[in-house]
Amino acid sequence: MGDTVRQGCLVLADIGNYTAYLTSVELAHSHDILADLVGVVAGLLCPPLRLEKLEGDAVFCAARAEQALDSAELLDAIEATYLAFARRRRTISLSSSCTCDACRKTPELELKFCAHHGSFVEHDVAGSRELVGGDVIVAHRLLKNSVVETHDTRGYALLTDACADALGISGLRAHIERYDDVGEISCRVLDLEAVWRAEQDAARTLVSREDALVLLEADLAAGQEQVWDAITDPTHGMRWRVNVDDMQERNTSGERGVGTVTHCVHGRTTIEQEIIDWLPPHHYTFRERNPAGKCLWTMSLAPIEANAGTHIEWRFALDDGRLQAARWRLVRHRATKILRANFDSLLEYVQAGARGREEAL
Repeated sequence: MGDTVRQGCLVLADIGNYTAYLTSVELAHSHDILADLVGVVAGLLCPPLRLEKLEGDAVFCAARAEQALDSAELLDAIEATYLAFARRRRTISLSSSCTCDACRKTPELELKFCAHHGSFVEHDVAGSRELVGGDVIVAHRLLKNSVVETHDTRGYALLTDACADALGISGLRAHIERYDDVGEISCRVLDLEAVWRAEQDAARTLVSREDALVLLEADLAAGQEQVWDAITDPTHGMRWRVNVDDMQERNTSGERGVGTVTHCVHGRTTIEQEIIDWLPPHHYTFRERNPAGKCLWTMSLAPIEANAGTHIEWRFALDDGRLQAARWRLVRHRATKILRANFDSLLEYVQAGARGREEAL
């Protein structure tokens, strides 16, 4: 490749607060978590970008001019990567049964992007390809900036005017950074934390207590994580669900969450349950078609004060219009009886597990 000067987009995705996080938590788990999160970031950014280098807690990517990267591709990649990072961060924090500080403090980690457009040269150094040049330096300088203080957002993308103009990006907030060595840099800011909040608000699908046709609730002398595992893991479900012959789970994303479909086999009848809202270990909602028609379920968990246990609610609602509501009146008594039998079986299963752990101690 020699010293050919190339043009293109230079992007850095940096996991923020990592130094403070690393010095205050267990070393083994913190490095596992970093590797996990860096893998999520690199996997979503590349493609459309090309991975150039992993720089500790940062991912350095580029797109040569000949790739014809456009504004939609870059912004879509940045937003998708941030959302995947935020979901994974939440999953590690809420779903892990580990109580170490590394897992517990994962929400303190944040992700920021810096993007610049300019010239660079590719060098082979000791068998490794390196990008060098003044614009590479500018892109890295942007990692130290005042966006958090100026715009009051933790997660963001900072794009230089050179990047925005080259790709035709408009509508972002203006921002100025000043450095002793590279001078003043005009930029624009995309608030990614706001994108994450909007996704969370849009994704919430809950059957409320007021809308529930059937509401079953109880207090359990068991921890929230234990109850969560019992209601979401098919291995546990096979032990407490009434008259279920088999349960098979399909996870298109590789892990249990929104989009997961569970096939519950009851004799000759198979009922599919698709998760449409997932916030471990607080609640999840699934949609199913059973003998009553299309239905929605929300399973909700809340801690009881002073760590005394967990409050559980099953909220059941119909999802197929007036005709289904009319049919429901004919089957309500039998259906409610079946729901109550499953709910009571779950309570007994969880309480037995809690007693077993106490006896083991």
